[in-house]
Amino acid sequence: MNRRTFLIAGGGTAVALGGGTAVASATRADVLANSELTRGKGEAETVEKTITRESVEYLESTTQVREDGHTESFSRWARRESATIGAREVILVVENRLNNSIEGVGSGVRSLIFGPVITVDHTVTHDRDSSIASEPNVTPEQLISVAPGTITVTVILDEHTFTKEFPVGVGHSQLYMN
Repeated sequence: MNRRTFLIAGGGTAVALGGGTAVASATRADVLANSELTRGKGEAETVEKTITRESVEYLESTTQVREDGHTESFSRWARRESATIGAREVILVVENRLNNSIEGVGSGVRSLIFGPVITVDHTVTHDRDSSIASEPNVTPEQLISVAPGTITVTVILDEHTFTKEFPVGVGHSQLYMN
């Protein structure tokens, strides 16, 4: 662990222990301390989606959502749904900002100390003899420069609204095939 990572991790821990979880959450010290992710440096982005899938039903009497036979609270369902939407939309945001279709870049959701983080994943794949088999058509630096620092997702279901802000981290990895 390098000195910067250690100091950032220690600072995040000290804030959380001192009762400053809200402050640490706002700065997302957990993203900064994670050596696998770099916070996006692009402008924040906002996404709003109205859910119209027939498989999703808001149950007014219990304020729950039923999807594919499974029932849960609206807030729990909306948190998961907003993370999924954020992970899907962040790639479109990056493509629009680069004014280019990107290939070989994925996205996802990671759970860190202070909550979920939307990721933009740059992966270089190597074959059995360690030669590059595939790599994205953009560099990690390009992704970091345009990926939003945060993406705020609003989910609307039957006039019920939920909004969640997610930090965005760009990751780079090397995958070696056996």
